[in-house]
Amino acid sequence: MMNKKVIIITIVVLAILESVIFFYKQNAENSKKYTQNSIESEVVLASSKEGYNSVVVYQLNNALIVSAESEAAFFDGVRYEVETQGNVDSSDIDIVWTNIGGGTEKTEDNDLIIAEIKISENGKLISDTKINFAKKAFDALEEVLKSNKR
Repeated sequence: MMNKKVIIITIVVLAILESVIFFYKQNAENSKKYTQNSIESEVVLASSKEGYNSVVVYQLNNALIVSAESEAAFFDGVRYEVETQGNVDSSDIDIVWTNIGGGTEKTEDNDLIIAEIKISENGKLISDTKINFAKKAFDALEEVLKSNKR
């Protein structure tokens, strides 16, 4: 009976991992470099895309809006605001993609799924935020493993 449970849980865990890998392997498009476009009253200062995941930084009045989205079902999106004292331009924003281990090189076995958004104003770092696009999938996997121990 215990062996059947272990086999079933192993299959579920492998299916979840395969799903995560599938979503990231679908799009081999390289990260887009920063662009500066006008969208209505918002100004896009920086944008970057890695696979199905993207980050866009807009300026709206005296605030920057950071928006992270993914086509993957396990990411709900993130949107937050960074207050500024004046104008910030695209050279003040850095978006760096890393894998789970912190490396910046995408490999066949290790996709870039964490975006670190650094924003500076007048040479001073005012925001440094990491967004993990696979966190919800890892949390689900952890719950499955915890329920197996019970």
